[in-house]
Amino acid sequence: MRAIPARQSREWERKARRIIATGESPHFAPDADILAIQRRRVAAHVAANGPDRLALVLGATAELADLALNEGLRVISVDCSAAMFEAAARRREVPNRQKETTIVANWLDMGMIANGEIDIVLGDASLNNVPHDQMSAMLDEIARITHPGSLVALRQIVMPDGDVPEYEFPNVLAALRAGSISQHDFDRALRFYSFTSHALDPEHHLLDARRVFEAIREKRATSELTADEFDFLMNRYSEVAHTIYRLSEQTNLLERLGECEVDMLPETCFFRGLMAIFAVRVE
Repeated sequence: MRAIPARQSREWERKARRIIATGESPHFAPDADILAIQRRRVAAHVAANGPDRLALVLGATAELADLALNEGLRVISVDCSAAMFEAAARRREVPNRQKETTIVANWLDMGMIANGEIDIVLGDASLNNVPHDQMSAMLDEIARITHPGSLVALRQIVMPDGDVPEYEFPNVLAALRAGSISQHDFDRALRFYSFTSHALDPEHHLLDARRVFEAIREKRATSELTADEFDFLMNRYSEVAHTIYRLSEQTNLLERLGECEVDMLPETCFFRGLMAIFAVRVE
């Protein structure tokens, strides 16, 4: 299995068009507990360095742009899809956008941003959409546009360093049916852990959603999923191929930029082992 950038772009375009057509809020938007950690990191940086600095948001993530604007920062949001910006527009809560610039461009070539110009980089699963063989170039580009003392704060989907039995399919399904986890938790665990033996290409760190949904169809065919459970999951059908590292691997990669601290989600969050916020102080 190899990443296919053209397919990836088409899939995000499809998702954007669906959001525009339906007006629904995307399930992949950052959750409140994730934003709370990002907000704390940004607020601490602004308190130490002052407002009116320049923040880069990797992606059309309205929630992160709002967060930065609320802290008095100037914002550049960069995404390769104009449709994703259109889809995100209705989620904007800050009415005054004069300090925000949106740019349709490739993150690997942000020539419109000068060397050392960016004080804060924010992203929500952004690097999960960069192929493994391009990750080094991506980190080089982040290093180029930031400066010593810049903050890079990224929420990343990760694999735990060890096995987590509660994320195995039978256990996740039992938890859902017992009412101890939400459907959202159920989807996250299945998408990013339960079927990795089938869907993960370890050489290229590639988790292919198409193969995850193949496994979900098989579970329905053998009646291990009910019709309602299956329909909920298929309503979130995706063909995105995420680049995913183990927690320690992701930390080591980002330490190329500088000192890296890791914030896990609260203990009360069921899928906390599959998400982390990495805060890097650029050196």
